[in-house]
Amino acid sequence: MKIFNSQVIESKKGCEILASEKKSNKAESNEKTVDKTVEKIFIGVDFGTSKIAMTTSNGKSILEQNVVGYPKDAISSKFLKKEVLYGEEALKHRVALNIHRPIECGVLKTNKEDIAAAKGLLEYCLETLNLPEGAESYAILGVPAKASVLSKKILTEITKDFFTGVMVASDPFCVAYQLGLLENVMIVDIGAGTTDLCRVRGTLPEPEDMTSFGKSGDYIDAALIKSITSDYTSAMVTKEMAKRWKEELGFVGKPSKNCEVDVPVDSSTIRLSIVQEMKDACESIIPPIVEGITSLIATYDPDFRDDLRNNIIVSGGGSKIHDIDEYIENELSIVGGGKVSVIKEDPFTAGSKGALKLAMDMPEDYWKKLI
Repeated sequence: MKIFNSQVIESKKGCEILASEKKSNKAESNEKTVDKTVEKIFIGVDFGTSKIAMTTSNGKSILEQNVVGYPKDAISSKFLKKEVLYGEEALKHRVALNIHRPIECGVLKTNKEDIAAAKGLLEYCLETLNLPEGAESYAILGVPAKASVLSKKILTEITKDFFTGVMVASDPFCVAYQLGLLENVMIVDIGAGTTDLCRVRGTLPEPEDMTSFGKSGDYIDAALIKSITSDYTSAMVTKEMAKRWKEELGFVGKPSKNCEVDVPVDSSTIRLSIVQEMKDACESIIPPIVEGITSLIATYDPDFRDDLRNNIIVSGGGSKIHDIDEYIENELSIVGGGKVSVIKEDPFTAGSKGALKLAMDMPEDYWKKLI
């Protein structure tokens, strides 16, 4: 029988990495060692509001929608032939399901139903990856930049049964680590639930190196729905529709596409141009991003501020918004300037890949403390 506790490991710079500690009563020795004969798998996990991404050291990966569905009644249970559905499959049959989205604004919900859903989704993803039987697994979980200690603890508590050792790290720092940009760089990670900013200065980030706020992908979706339904009172726009339109047509500045969509109105569908609605919704997240960037620059070492302001990377799903780098750069020109670019890697998996890379580079002594 194994007992789990929580502990905080501190780096020399004082950055806290919350970890799940696993103790075994099999060993009588007081010295904790890692069995070098057992295969070890390292895993990077980005448990986001919209998607969950996992990347493993043995070359496997998964990207799935962070959605869990349970049949509404006996008929749907018989029709679906399952008691629980995950990810894309759950979305496909959502009219027959009670849908749970366990992560909200980048944070795991604390009610027992959503905690159970999150554990089930995690187990489903790990089973899909088909990790070697008997292998030790060491995972780093990406979390929002300003996630609370309580939020980190809850997340590690629900994952501890699946891994030999677990640590958490800031999502934007994981992205920077994957890109190999570890000095005088700022990551603007626009996810579904939060937008996270992190300046990286060659060390694990301190709390003052990061900021986070809720104006992000979900905020754009909600603004788009509100705008369209205000203009067309009979229109029926779902969250999934708004999300799909944003991912296909989202832009800031000058439109690059016609932005025409089919909108359900009463019992029919009409073709509408949503250029202005899309523009307003996507641009609504820019002011807090610019404010966050300027704040992190203002409190940086004066000798390196120019390096920092000229090395800003936009990542996450929001990096797919057309011209977002040029738009932010133009806004920064009013307050001292800056150079902004979008991530060239897949923005949906860069975080999990960076978390994996960090897990593999983590000193062995850190992992020994978790056994």
